[in-house]
Amino acid sequence: MANIIYQNRALNNRIEGLPYPNRFEYVRPVIFDSVPTVDDLQRILSDTTENSTLVAPWSLDVVKGFRDYVPTTFKMVTQGMDRGQFKELFGLPSEWIPEPDRVLLQLQSEFDAKSATLDAAATHNRKDLDTIVNKAHLVNRLYLIGRIYNHVEEREYPMLFGDLTKEDTWNDVLLSMKQTFIDYFLQVPLGRRKYDVRIRTAEREVTPEELQERYVYVDWLKQKLGDDLLGVLLYGSAARATDPSQYSDFDNWVRVKDLDKAHKILRGTCPAVMDGKVVELTNGEHPEGAKHLGIHLFPENQEYLLRFVRFLHDSREFLEHTKVVYGEFPFIKVKQDEIIERGISHAYIKLKTIAGALNWAYTFPEKMLGKPPLFEFIVKNVRFFHQHALNAVEGPNFRSKQVLNQRLAEKGLHIPEYRPDLNYIKESMLHAMYSVLTLQSDFLNTGRKPNLKFLNDDHKYEWSSPEIDEWKIMGDLS
Repeated sequence: MANIIYQNRALNNRIEGLPYPNRFEYVRPVIFDSVPTVDDLQRILSDTTENSTLVAPWSLDVVKGFRDYVPTTFKMVTQGMDRGQFKELFGLPSEWIPEPDRVLLQLQSEFDAKSATLDAAATHNRKDLDTIVNKAHLVNRLYLIGRIYNHVEEREYPMLFGDLTKEDTWNDVLLSMKQTFIDYFLQVPLGRRKYDVRIRTAEREVTPEELQERYVYVDWLKQKLGDDLLGVLLYGSAARATDPSQYSDFDNWVRVKDLDKAHKILRGTCPAVMDGKVVELTNGEHPEGAKHLGIHLFPENQEYLLRFVRFLHDSREFLEHTKVVYGEFPFIKVKQDEIIERGISHAYIKLKTIAGALNWAYTFPEKMLGKPPLFEFIVKNVRFFHQHALNAVEGPNFRSKQVLNQRLAEKGLHIPEYRPDLNYIKESMLHAMYSVLTLQSDFLNTGRKPNLKFLNDDHKYEWSSPEIDEWKIMGDLS
């Protein structure tokens, strides 16, 4: 049993003017002295009998990790802590302000992670008022973080995106949010390090037979988007496996000349690949055998695309385990020390995702019924964290889902499979939270320190440079 060493209940940070749902008005961060058990987590959630308070249970190790990689969350979790306790636990003065580089890495990672789901909300109708308000909140929150050190340009605030209660505006709102994220990407400092750019082409990466037999959705995209279509890059399991039973979807980056036009054409199409052709589904249906077609739109702007690639959790994985199936994509080969740090940064952000889902799913498990992709999106973050922790400690390497599942099993952990059962859903969220807290504690106990020197390195790395694959287990922020 873990002991609570700090907790505080305060008003949840809200953007004035956004129509938040009538719940979770307060936030209650709870810090345990060690990894809380599943029973500890269940007890702390059950103690909150009302749904007005968002409970955020963390171990002390996780909060120390937040200090290094998500410093604004660290400040929020420790808000109100006694000066003496703050100094004792973290070795910092209570007036500590995070360094610009820590905030910059957090911003770059959050821009990359949070902007990636906007297109799915429009294309696959994955939206309701809660979703829209949450995304509007994120756009504003990241703007405020960006203004701490002028990492993004000043603009009118708050950004309310009109009357969000009007459902018929949601697709336009999502497009406006996407354009705002593109602005953020182009404004945020990149760092002085430079990389060679190479152009990847479909001619070199896919055969006509593959397009006809496996990637039939490319013709559908060409018919939909016409001359606006510049490139399609397939990522995920479908880019690696030849056996269709090994993947359940086709996830793609789709680069276009006119982003607004493409966004409007694809809205609500809900495409899936079934029986060798693309079908447009409605009402959230998912027939047996249908493979979901994921579409993430990119503008023609090469600078934006290269920044998105660089801010990824593992740009080397996207270089070596993806496939351009139409047109072309510019790409960079990022140095391994940078990839490792960005991976850990993304892993901490995913950890926050699990914590947020824990409250939501525990209080309203019925909202996950009939939504296995949503369930899987949350619980697979356990595997995501383990992969990037292993990269940092053992060395960068691509590890398959099967390998990571085996490594988790060796620790007595697992990724739960979806079942349409309310109690099971609640238990699965608890186990996912326990698992990722356990992995994070193991990672911190390796003694590895952050190394953000890549943000100030002014060297240009050639594509074939041997240095580009160098990495170190131990880092030093000084």
